[in-house]
Amino acid sequence: PYVISTGRMVYASSSVGNSDPAYAVDGSTGTRWESAWNDNTEWIYVDLGKVTDVTGVKLYWEGAYAKEYKIQVSKDGNNWTTVYENNNGKGGEESIVFDATECRYVKMQGVKRALAYGYSLWEMSVYTK
Repeated sequence: PYVISTGRMVYASSSVGNSDPAYAVDGSTGTRWESAWNDNTEWIYVDLGKVTDVTGVKLYWEGAYAKEYKIQVSKDGNNWTTVYENNNGKGGEESIVFDATECRYVKMQGVKRALAYGYSLWEMSVYTK
């Protein structure tokens, strides 16, 4: 599998302090994005630039991880399809593999935080074959 998200445009519902959303796709686990401190309304998505086959996502959580989240994909940035749902997130590094799906946008939709803080990702890597 190849990482296709590094350096791509990225959008987020919010960001706290100097935790720019771009840090989640900069290829470094020394910088991070953190959302506002809310359940169910916070998200981050990557624009891959064109429709392509996506086969998985790897999330590198900082200490403030998602207890529950969804991985969603879209071709237009408006209509989202859930390809993976986790209702018992453990934090750390989470590797998610799913059937090849054609999309341009890949989103981590936070549902429930594990801690009082926001969702915090060192890196969100999107993969293709």
